[in-house]
Amino acid sequence: MKKLLSILLIASCAVLSVTGQEKPRENERPKVGVVLSGGSAKGFAHVGVLKVLERAGIPIDCIAGTSMGAVVGGLYSVGYSANVIDSLISLQDWDYLMRDHVYREYLPAKQREDSKRHLVSLPYQLKIKEGEGRLSLPPGVFAGQNIYSLFLNMTIGFQHPMDFDDLPIPFACVAADVRTGQEVVFREGVLPMAMRASMAIPGVFTPVKQDSMLLIDGGMINNTPVDVAREMGADFVIAVSFPPDEKAIEKGQGSITEVVGQIGNFIGAQKRIQNLKDADLLITPLLHPYGSMDFYQQAIDSIIARGEEAAMREWEGLMNLKRSLGFDSIDSPRLTRELVNPYINVDTLLIKDVRVEGVSPREERQVLRWIPLLDDKVTRKQLDAMTARVFGTGLFSSVHYRLDGEGPFDLVFNVEPKVTNTLNLGFYFDSEDMAAILANTTIRLSRSLQSMFDITTRLSRDPYFMVDYSINSGLFYKGGINYTLSRSDLPVYHRGNLFYNARVVRNALTLNFSEFYFGDVKLYFGAGLDNYHFSSPLLNPLNLAVTEGQDQLYINYTFNGVYDNLNDTYFPSSGNYFSFQYCLHTDNFAQLNNDHPLSVLRMNLFKSSHLFGNAYFTPRLAARYVMSENAPNIYRNFVGGRIDGHYLPQQIAVRGSRGMELLGNLVLSADMGMHYAFTPKNHLYGNVNFTIHSQTPDSFFKGEPFWSGNIGYSHLTIVGPLRAEVGYSHLSRRFYPYLSIGYHF
Repeated sequence: MKKLLSILLIASCAVLSVTGQEKPRENERPKVGVVLSGGSAKGFAHVGVLKVLERAGIPIDCIAGTSMGAVVGGLYSVGYSANVIDSLISLQDWDYLMRDHVYREYLPAKQREDSKRHLVSLPYQLKIKEGEGRLSLPPGVFAGQNIYSLFLNMTIGFQHPMDFDDLPIPFACVAADVRTGQEVVFREGVLPMAMRASMAIPGVFTPVKQDSMLLIDGGMINNTPVDVAREMGADFVIAVSFPPDEKAIEKGQGSITEVVGQIGNFIGAQKRIQNLKDADLLITPLLHPYGSMDFYQQAIDSIIARGEEAAMREWEGLMNLKRSLGFDSIDSPRLTRELVNPYINVDTLLIKDVRVEGVSPREERQVLRWIPLLDDKVTRKQLDAMTARVFGTGLFSSVHYRLDGEGPFDLVFNVEPKVTNTLNLGFYFDSEDMAAILANTTIRLSRSLQSMFDITTRLSRDPYFMVDYSINSGLFYKGGINYTLSRSDLPVYHRGNLFYNARVVRNALTLNFSEFYFGDVKLYFGAGLDNYHFSSPLLNPLNLAVTEGQDQLYINYTFNGVYDNLNDTYFPSSGNYFSFQYCLHTDNFAQLNNDHPLSVLRMNLFKSSHLFGNAYFTPRLAARYVMSENAPNIYRNFVGGRIDGHYLPQQIAVRGSRGMELLGNLVLSADMGMHYAFTPKNHLYGNVNFTIHSQTPDSFFKGEPFWSGNIGYSHLTIVGPLRAEVGYSHLSRRFYPYLSIGYHF
């Protein structure tokens, strides 16, 4: 009997020994969690780390992230590979995404001329009935409109409330509630909203409101959430964290950069230390000299590469982990996910219905006219364009969409009408007119989108004040009334020498009968009163003098049209611009000086063409014809200066010149420009201009020609373009240096 028991015991041990050498089934092996910390632009290093984990064949059973780690982790959890995320990152315009700008092509036609003028927008409330108003600071510089639109685009199919454990890879991210000081862990909800809340950098992005919480960047309280991964069931945690950059800290000592960068030490320091100790494998990319705000492409590429290098330094540890999971180093575990994302490679989506939430039924019909769906299909790019067009109206504080159903989808836009007005401020300085400050606000008397007041004033050597009341019917029609009071010093030159300087005060009341918009086209018809007061004589070569102090009143009728699809105001790389204007000037509604009314025709043509590399050719043609020998001086052709309409509405700019010349009744100005973009923010540019003028069309080719030109450099700063250039005019035979900073207005 004893002999039989011994044989059975030996056999049992042999079976157990053989069983222990078998590879465990995947559902029985230890779970691997990956933790991605916050760090803004430094978080792109996570992509490089994920590439190495894929190369090593490490299975990832859950992901926890904070801030940019939540963004990269969220995209990976819905099925994007590390290489695809790398490609997506490289394709993005991060300067655009991190702000609330709208690409010029998506702005309403009316607003394209006014784009890029304001530096700061301060919200305020104006309660007319209660007789009170309040100016408040914004909760963040940017609303995060563009970055949230990116998250929506990348998470199609996962935009509904859901359990994040049901994603292809279970996911969690961390935010912080500023009202309670508590950590908020998202393991369910709306995925793109959770990602947006986790990266709401204080002071940069506005916080995310959810229920009673006001959520900001989770890095303030738990920047490397190893504990969250443990709660998700991770047995082995691979954490990616960024060590403090001692050189950058030393360089920024005593600055606001140091203060902002070290805020997290007050709240989440102890948890960060504990989480780093609790990680089984810690990967620490060394990123100096790149920092949190280096969102330009060269830096992004280098940061991703640094992440890959840091993970490769831990290759032996990754191989040990793989063997501990029961896989030989030459084997790869089964990484096929039971639940895959069917929308990753789908660009065109079928749409069943489109509706708008957040506005009245009447206003819903208006918004739907701004985003027409030509058929029952929509692409991802079209979704972004629709969102940008609605947000670009300036009527809403946020515009987002979701796709309901499983296809064909219901496309639902959720808009939040602005409940506050904004005070928009701009600043500009140049070496000719010195400093100028612009203040603008748009006031809606109710929540209706139909009517509004727009008030603008410029404080400068040539100040003006404008009030515009408009009645809108979508983006296709606008009517209203406009009042403008301006004062201008008109430096008029004769062959490059200052001849006189007339001071003119203008009061203008304009009735806008109809203003139509069709995509890139704007048509306008209106009538108005122009009253001019001259405080010094305005002479011309025909000696038609205006006595000092005399007022002149004109009644004018205007019809104009504009086609504009330029992609940028200052340095366009594509698009065309064409405008025409026909005006009738009278002094008694029908005649001028008891004769026929004065007719004036004007035309502008501008085109941007690609030459090679980052070089672009930008020719421009401008012409104006005053159809009378006895035209009032104020409506004659004033040519010169750098900006059209800077001193007078009809002024034609001539690059390289200084001030304005009073020329003949027919003027044709041809400008050949080039610019080269070293980077998106740095341009070298030059222009050569040829201008010819005469009194009548039949003598045009016998008219007097002259030329001018300039060459300069522009750098886009946080307050607008910094320009330094030198110009030369054939009329004066002089060089003119010029320096400016800010967006011109």
